Amino acid sequence: MLIETVHEALADAEKNKSIATRSHAVEFLRKVGLDDFGLILIGMPNTQYPKLSRLLPSMASEKVQNEWTGSSGATLLMQTNTFIRFLATSFITLTKKDMANAKVLDFGCGYGRSIRSLYYYVDPENISGVDPWNLSIEQCVLHKISENIFQSDYLPENLPFAAGQFDIIYAFSVFTHLSERATKQSLNTLRKYISADGVLMISVRPVEYWQYDQNIPENLRPRLEASHRLSGFAYCPHHREPIDGDVTYGDTTIAVAWLQDNLPDWEVVLLDRPLIDPYQIYLALRPK
Repeated sequence: MLIETVHEALADAEKNKSIATRSHAVEFLRKVGLDDFGLILIGMPNTQYPKLSRLLPSMASEKVQNEWTGSSGATLLMQTNTFIRFLATSFITLTKKDMANAKVLDFGCGYGRSIRSLYYYVDPENISGVDPWNLSIEQCVLHKISENIFQSDYLPENLPFAAGQFDIIYAFSVFTHLSERATKQSLNTLRKYISADGVLMISVRPVEYWQYDQNIPENLRPRLEASHRLSGFAYCPHHREPIDGDVTYGDTTIAVAWLQDNLPDWEVVLLDRPLIDPYQIYLALRPK
């Protein structure tokens, strides 16, 4: 629900002739605050505001939201914005830089769930996204998320960007689903594209996840928990076609110690856990 103050801001933007691009629109609307900004974006198109509906991306259908991310609407937005706030505060804390001109890569962008909220901090032209699933790319094109969205490999060795291009790379609810091989391959590849003083933000699941997810067969849970406690990594693959012999997608838990032991080019520097999404741990990493 949008409150009257937000509708007033939308009406002002709608009639303001100087607002003629997406960048102009998001800059003007940032004054309403991140959560109301997010509500505006997930409510597009809005017949009350035809100009803004042309300038801003439309939202994925409720069906896509629920099937791809397990929730939709304002409930999903609260989880998304909690991560985006972590991303913003971590970057500013660690680098002492403003985010406005940062170059950002969304690794595993899906239908653009996080990119919409990220507009609050970063000019849309500075945001790129990649995803290995062709349907993700189709959704981003359909809803006009960005011109900088590209399809990647499931086991990426390279991405279509310049080395060291990005000040921020993030992967929200991505490494919660990748096999050990895909996790190592992806994180090693991302190291090529982070700037020397950039920040990588990811989310991972803790070992307690195996007792929480009732979709995991009960007989597998002790084995997965034991695997995590022994090695720091546990993975339950979904029924998918293998990629180069590896089923890359499933459910995953990762310990911070595993990241430190297996990724010598990255250092974990910040950790947080959101109570609104307690089975995800947010991590900030810096390149070594």
